[in-house]
Amino acid sequence: MKNKKILISVLIVILAFVISILCYNGEVYASADNIRGIKIYMSRVVKDGVYYIACSQDANYVLDIVDSSLENEANLDIWTKNDNANQKFYIKYDGDGYYRIYNVNSAKVIDVANASEESGANVQQYESNNSLGQRWKIRKNIDGTYNFIAECSGKALDVEDSQYKDGTNISQYTYTNTYNQRFKLESTELLNEGIVSIRKADNSNVAIDIPNATSEEGQNVEVYETNGGISQKFELQRVGENEVRIRTAASGGWLKEESSKEGANVIQSGNSETKPTDADTWKVEWNEGIVLVNKESGLCLTVKDNSSENNAEVIVMPKDGSDSQSFLVTEEDLIKEGWYEIESKLGKMMDLSNSGSDLGTNIDLYEKNNQNNQKFKIVKQSDGYVIYTMHNLALDVENASMEDGANIRQWEDNGALCQRWIPEIKDGGYISFKNANSGKYINVENGSTENGANIEQYTGNDSDSQLWKLTETTFVTGWVSKNGQWYCYDPQTGQLVTNCTRVDPMMTDPAQYGSLYDFDSEGRATWHLPTQADITTGTGPDAPLPTLTGDRRQRVLQLALSRLGCPYQSGNAPTGFVCDGLTAWSYTTALGDWFYTGAGSREDLQDASWQWEKIKNRNGIKYNLAEFKPGDLVFFGDTSLTQGGGNMNYDKAYHAGIYYKDDIMINARSGGVDLYSVSGYYMDWLGGGSPYEAETSRVEIPN
Repeated sequence: MKNKKILISVLIVILAFVISILCYNGEVYASADNIRGIKIYMSRVVKDGVYYIACSQDANYVLDIVDSSLENEANLDIWTKNDNANQKFYIKYDGDGYYRIYNVNSAKVIDVANASEESGANVQQYESNNSLGQRWKIRKNIDGTYNFIAECSGKALDVEDSQYKDGTNISQYTYTNTYNQRFKLESTELLNEGIVSIRKADNSNVAIDIPNATSEEGQNVEVYETNGGISQKFELQRVGENEVRIRTAASGGWLKEESSKEGANVIQSGNSETKPTDADTWKVEWNEGIVLVNKESGLCLTVKDNSSENNAEVIVMPKDGSDSQSFLVTEEDLIKEGWYEIESKLGKMMDLSNSGSDLGTNIDLYEKNNQNNQKFKIVKQSDGYVIYTMHNLALDVENASMEDGANIRQWEDNGALCQRWIPEIKDGGYISFKNANSGKYINVENGSTENGANIEQYTGNDSDSQLWKLTETTFVTGWVSKNGQWYCYDPQTGQLVTNCTRVDPMMTDPAQYGSLYDFDSEGRATWHLPTQADITTGTGPDAPLPTLTGDRRQRVLQLALSRLGCPYQSGNAPTGFVCDGLTAWSYTTALGDWFYTGAGSREDLQDASWQWEKIKNRNGIKYNLAEFKPGDLVFFGDTSLTQGGGNMNYDKAYHAGIYYKDDIMINARSGGVDLYSVSGYYMDWLGGGSPYEAETSRVEIPN
């Protein structure tokens, strides 16, 4: 009888436990009534760990921090799952039935803006600050999905309007347990394989660094302000569950502890042939950032004294939970965009043969000459890097060949995979370039060291003929004056020549443009934007046209600036303008070409739309204002405008202006010709771009 009573008590306990689970719908912490003196407690709903948080209705979409931002207030949205760290979240129990949810990329927590209690309040990431807007109760539903309830409001994470598409915002909303408030959890590892930087979690402006990007064996590791260089790029290779080796781009070796003693330096050591050891293997853990624990000693990668000063030492120390041991491991591109000289391990430079501008001009090897034909612009695309020559033409495998020995030449960028290159870390701080189409590598034919040796593609073999080092450089352009005589660097040849009649800074993306030139001790020109002070003839309807100097864009800007104060009038150039009349007149008068639509003789809206279509068809449209250059055209629309009986197509432009600088355009509007904010204009932003069909206009050097 006694055993029977015990059995019944056990069954009651088990039944109460099951009932508590069902009744409490996945509460983190719950208790049933006392049953024969036994109080029932539930376990936590979610185990501490890293997860993708997917939409219950479409698991292809997961929670995502916009643009992989590291900043406070970066938005939380949904995006197609791509396995990047900005889509990984570390869920950690915080006590009292609540969790904190950390973004793995930024180490910041999911946060209800201002701890608002309102439905519709935005959800973002923010540094941990113990706000009630950063603590979440997790409820488990019978279908295995989860709700996330904010402590500050009792409201749930919600996919706005149940719109399952890239960029849909996440906010909080009254808890309804509808499908747009239900999410699935998928466990994953903290770190992916690939190229990363390793930054301090409490100061993302400081990164782990190999001093001077040296390839020296045994070089001590330090921290240094972030610069995007090879010295701060590392490749993660997984060797076990949440265990990685960390390869340095500077040497091709591995981060390891110099010894198993507390305070020992972290160094780079070895090469691609080095077999994994416990000393160069790191266990990956989480403590408000990535913690790297050496597998041999159990000591943690640590910034000495938690310093953020340049050249502070990186050592190993016992785990202590301090900021000095927490890092952001941020996915990166191996090469930052910019101009480079590309030197072969054979000792000579990648070179555009004879500086030729023709399609199909060969790429070869040649001794260093510091000219523009040995400078290449490397730009990241979604399917690999494009390597541009001085003529803005892309390195291309001839005929998209898959064969060894196929020639590499320059060709117009057409988006083909045979023009896309995948860089790989190699021993000694070198890089190789694999073609995205053929899988073969940029190679010096027969390993020749002769000037003019051909550059081809070839099966990867890690020979010296496939190894390259990149040195950041600048593309030289502009006018110079030496000993009273004018010279220029011709962007078509890269040579310093006299009597040059083709000098076009737009070929080379200089940081600034101007009608005046200041010269340094070497005679190099410094450009600046034309200002009203440069327009000696004054401005307004009565001002004569200024004397034009400089390149094409400078001339356009000088003309447009000289018209400031002119009234808003159709067909009265140069004493009055409508918007598209100003743009057409400025370019036509400055250059004598490109377009003139007879502004004022046609409907104003049609002219702006014609210019918009012309740019779109020639060069494509830019949308990010940070990419605009002085002299680019900017366009706006308004869906409320009508023509005839119906609404006009939104893809039409109803207003045009000339981009000047710093979010300012020169435009003609109801108040006349003035300077006005691009982002502050009342019409909808469409974008814009360069009006030039090709960057080949000629400008004479002044007397």
